[in-house]
Amino acid sequence: MLSDMVFGSVGTNLNGGSLAGEGFLEALHRIAAAGADFAEIGPHELGAMLGGRLVPERMRALEETLPETGIRYTVHAPHTINLMDPDDPGVHRAMLRASIEFAGRLGASVVVCHAGRREPHHTRWRPAERLAREIEALREAGKLAEESGVTIAVENSYPEPPVVAGRASAPAARPSVLAERIAGVDHPAVRACLDVGHAAVSATLFGYDLLEECALIGPLTAHLHLHDNLGRPEPGSGMSLAERLASGFGDLHLPPGRGTIPLQELISTAGFPEGISCCVELAPGFEAAVPEALSAARRLGAGTVAAKT
Repeated sequence: MLSDMVFGSVGTNLNGGSLAGEGFLEALHRIAAAGADFAEIGPHELGAMLGGRLVPERMRALEETLPETGIRYTVHAPHTINLMDPDDPGVHRAMLRASIEFAGRLGASVVVCHAGRREPHHTRWRPAERLAREIEALREAGKLAEESGVTIAVENSYPEPPVVAGRASAPAARPSVLAERIAGVDHPAVRACLDVGHAAVSATLFGYDLLEECALIGPLTAHLHLHDNLGRPEPGSGMSLAERLASGFGDLHLPPGRGTIPLQELISTAGFPEGISCCVELAPGFEAAVPEALSAARRLGAGTVAAKT
């Protein structure tokens, strides 16, 4: 379907995944009917992970029912994974391993994993040791991913309110820093997931050039999180999505074109490898906009090809 585009496939994320009941299957059928090539799902959101291990009976049920939707899948590992966490690093590694196994069993091509970060309560491990531990963990996970036919896509961080306030550190909110980490891992199954919304908010906060930074991570990118926002960092925690939408603060996950990110220019200049997967990652409440968002993503991809010819 997408042979003339920089994107090899275009899909969207599953919102409202259910730990109990099977309501998520209806949502997946709607995503398929909207024309998505894949849906991005999380084992933790579908009740398939407990204590860093897959739940056998739940996995059997998912392996029976998920193929019925007729679309493919990418996987988002639990958002809480932090391979720089010194308190219980084994749990974080186990969750990533289980996510890779989940993807392999479902035939998913990509597992998205958030880049490591330093939380306010972390007082152990110097920065160099935290980075070394993350690189070691990703290299180890890369071996498993390669055996499973999966690519790990490490996502650039979002500057949460504690980062904005200076109480926490998320160096990989800057795409060039993430590029250095991926290069340091030096494994073919460990690439980048560029989240353009995260990058846009971070560019405002840290004062870097958005397009230049994305061009540094672009060649290492295997998976794209495409959505829109107004590039405004969140001034504090506790705001609901409705309040953030009203004020325009934060990572809004709008359909492409409804915010201010220069998406066409970004995609045209990032230097992405041809055939990457593009997940249009939308906030809850935008389910009706999925067809519009998928069409916008395909137009952006086609416009990128046109710009190169």
